Amino acid sequence: MRQYKWVEKDIISPERTKVWTTDNKSKSSEKKVAVIYYLSRNGQLEHPHFMEVPLSSSSSHGGGLYLKDVFNRLDFLRGKGMTNMYSWSSRRVYKNGFVWQDLSENDLILPTKACEYILKGSEILLNSTSLR
Repeated sequence: MRQYKWVEKDIISPERTKVWTTDNKSKSSEKKVAVIYYLSRNGQLEHPHFMEVPLSSSSSHGGGLYLKDVFNRLDFLRGKGMTNMYSWSSRRVYKNGFVWQDLSENDLILPTKACEYILKGSEILLNSTSLR
């Protein structure tokens, strides 16, 4: 989290003016990426949601964005267990369009463009035959 402080600086005029600056020392070394995600309920896509997700720094993961990292962030933002209510896929470029690639929790998510991550959560519907 950035810390802000007032700093007094001399301006050309004889008056002194306060300027708002950021304290770069408190900057976290944790790299975050922007993730856009859609939720699909009853076959309808809701409006897109935006969040920032820290990249996995674990050496076993190699530093990319994994669905597990997205789940951790969503559990924090929207409540534990929310992610289990959906089947997750990521948008992938294919020929002149795109496709949705199904994902599991330990999958690496590839960006569609430079650093653009787009996900879709499709509501898992339970019916009477699946409960048996």
